Amino acid sequence: MKKKLTFLACCLAVMFVFGACSSKEDVTYGGYTEEQLEASAQNTATSLMSLSQEEVIQYVSYYEAQVKDSEDAALNYALISDWAEVMTQVGDFKGYSDFSVDKSGKTLTTTLTLDFDRRDAKLIYVFNANSMEVTAINVELVYTLGEIMQKAALNTVMGIMTVFVILVLISLVIYCFRIIPYLEKKFVGEKETATVSAPAVAEVSSDEVDDLELIAVIAAAIASETGTPTDSFVVRSIKRRY
Repeated sequence: MKKKLTFLACCLAVMFVFGACSSKEDVTYGGYTEEQLEASAQNTATSLMSLSQEEVIQYVSYYEAQVKDSEDAALNYALISDWAEVMTQVGDFKGYSDFSVDKSGKTLTTTLTLDFDRRDAKLIYVFNANSMEVTAINVELVYTLGEIMQKAALNTVMGIMTVFVILVLISLVIYCFRIIPYLEKKFVGEKETATVSAPAVAEVSSDEVDDLELIAVIAAAIASETGTPTDSFVVRSIKRRY
C-alpha cells in the first residue's frame, strides 16, 4: 500500500524528469515540449488505470484525510475522486486518440483523450504558465454532441421554469400590495367609527334621560296643583331661567 501511495507523486514529478533531457531548441511551453507534456499525461493515465476499484477507494480515503494539510494531497484527492466516478462508466481501455495544449494568459491547459469501449474520457492538467506548477488535475467523461444538446435543452427548460415560477411569485406579491391598502383603510375606518360613535350615543342618552326626569317632575307638580291627571295635558317645552 505504501508503495502504491507514491504513484501520483511520481506522476506530478515525471515532467521534470523529461525536462532534464530536453535541449533549448525544443522548449516551447515553460521549458517543456508538447511531446514531454503528453508523455507525462499518459504516464498519469497509465498509473490510474493500473489501480483496482478497491485501491481507488483506499486512495480516496487516504488523500481526503490530508486535503487540509497539503496542496499536493488536495490535487491528488481531486484526481482520484474524479477517476473513482469515471472508471465504472468507461469500460476497457483501447488507446490514446488526441492530445492538445491550450495557453490562455498565465494558464496552460493540456488535455489527453483516452479511448474506451463504452465511453471516452479526458485527462486535464492545468499549469501556471510561468512556473509550470500544477494547479489542477481532473478526469472528465467525453459526451457526444447529442448528449450535450440534450443537457443544454434540459438546462434551458429548467431555467425557463424557474423564471416562470419567480414571475408568478412576484405577481402574487404585487397583487397583495393592492389588497393591503384596502384592508388597512377598512380596518382604520371601522376603528374610527367605533371611537366617534360611542361618546355621541352616550351624550344623547344622558340628555334625554335628564329631560324626561324634569318633564315628569313638572307634570306631577301641575297635576297636584290643578287636581287634574297627568295624562290630560302635555308639557311641550321647558324654559330654564337662571
